[in-house]
Amino acid sequence: MAYSHNDEISRRTAMRLLGAAGLGAATAGSVTAQSDGSETIELKLLHDTHVHGRLGNADESENIENYFGLMDSLTTNPDNTLRLGAGDDLGSSALSTEFEGKHIVDAFEAGDLSQCTFGNHDFDFGPDVLKTRVSETEGFQWVTANVRKQETGETFATAEGVKRFDTVDIGGITVGVTGILTERASEVTSLGSANEVIQPTDALSEVVPEMQSAGADVIIVLSHVANDAARNIAERVDGIDVMVGDDAAEVLGDEVVNDTILSFVGDGYDHLGEITLQMNSNGVSTHEYTLHTVSDAVSAMDITPNAAVQETATTYRNQVDRTPIGETTTQLNCITANLRTEETNMGSFVADAIRTNLGSDVVIQNGGGIRTGTLYAAGEITNLLIKQILPFGNTMIEIEVTGATIREALENGVSDYETLEGRFPQVSGMSYEWNPDAPEGERIVSVDIAGSPLDPETTYTLGTNNFMADGGDGYEMLPGATVTQEGAGIAEAVIEYIKQQTPISPTTEGRITRVSTFQSGTVLEEYDSDDNGSIEIDELADAGEGFANGELSITDLGELGRVFSS
Repeated sequence: MAYSHNDEISRRTAMRLLGAAGLGAATAGSVTAQSDGSETIELKLLHDTHVHGRLGNADESENIENYFGLMDSLTTNPDNTLRLGAGDDLGSSALSTEFEGKHIVDAFEAGDLSQCTFGNHDFDFGPDVLKTRVSETEGFQWVTANVRKQETGETFATAEGVKRFDTVDIGGITVGVTGILTERASEVTSLGSANEVIQPTDALSEVVPEMQSAGADVIIVLSHVANDAARNIAERVDGIDVMVGDDAAEVLGDEVVNDTILSFVGDGYDHLGEITLQMNSNGVSTHEYTLHTVSDAVSAMDITPNAAVQETATTYRNQVDRTPIGETTTQLNCITANLRTEETNMGSFVADAIRTNLGSDVVIQNGGGIRTGTLYAAGEITNLLIKQILPFGNTMIEIEVTGATIREALENGVSDYETLEGRFPQVSGMSYEWNPDAPEGERIVSVDIAGSPLDPETTYTLGTNNFMADGGDGYEMLPGATVTQEGAGIAEAVIEYIKQQTPISPTTEGRITRVSTFQSGTVLEEYDSDDNGSIEIDELADAGEGFANGELSITDLGELGRVFSS
């Protein structure tokens, strides 16, 4: 699909392009004469990456060699084409666990990427590993406007080659490229205590004028913020011509906000965005947008896989360990929405593997640390599959905490379930009830450990992962606790647990119960408000949506009302 926008971008853009456009005939770029005597410079943007460390399977349409092959087919003039990445590329996949993102850097270089910025998953292995990847990069430029050193305000990894912005000459017009990272990165990845993420609007309000002072006529932002945040930035920061990319990974096409062209093409190798800008002495007069579907292009035989990218990808694919390690007699639930709102059998199994390895009283594992979003059929389990499910390279750690801290941790875990945050707690050695209708910070109704109520004064050993123990995903109550054990990688622990238990048959056991609070008189006017016990849900004609037929437990909480759980 293609969309053409013929409105003149703005007088602001036209004025700053007026002088530069006349230089187009002297340098590379697509230049055509118009009827009014002006010259038009064409700039093509192919975007964006957001591949989560995956190369794609060689026998499938949606893989990295076809992705760059599609770019090749759209590149009619390499001198006026930029190939852009928007972050979340180095992590998180099984290959990322093995190669810490080097496989992606090498593939991007083979595919002639132009510029790339950072997403939160590029920090999955910590800032030092990311610095190493940057220092190894020779074929494209890393840029970021808002990842900085806390003490000095210097751009992250400047010594390794990161720039606050890059400039490229296209037909005599200077194109500036910078990037932004979501502020959430400090919570959801391993950014490092020495680094910080500046609020994107504030950072761009500073950097865009710097780019203009450096001679940039056209300004492009590689965006790793949610699409609503991108719209807000476009409204508040003048001078941005194009913003591509999206932390939320939604396919929304293009739109124009405050003269800024926005494009959201999702993630992975499903879609590729193509924006063609036409610029002349009056400014950016038009842009044409096309959303390409990679599988459609492959089916139509319109593309040839990029040979250099294919060779690189094959080299890394051949190093993957696909050794069978056991089998499961039941489906394995790794569906994202389930892991981040309720108990799943894979969430419990991973937590059990940690507790078995460490011998801890209890375990809390963040649901976001379990990936793929897939419901796996019963059958063979391979080493590769577990590393796909647990791709971050997180390690086990045991700490001593009080019951009060465990409750606080669980409150954090259920605090942001509406947005499917990765902090949701999968557990072992305990069970808990939570009420999503209660105020944040008061949602944990009850916690049982080894069959007894949680004692806030008792000290327990808590098994978790290093990311959470360092305060990731909002678990700020855990850093500083006494460390009693440091274990191996979680993926390795799960692999060994499967080998010991195979065939496995993980189930849900009622460890996590979601309850709802109804005030007296809303549903059960015909029932004695002093009674606890159970009734049949199909007897509650006015119970509303959300209850299937079956048994409903009733617990009287006095002034707080009563809790109903199925």
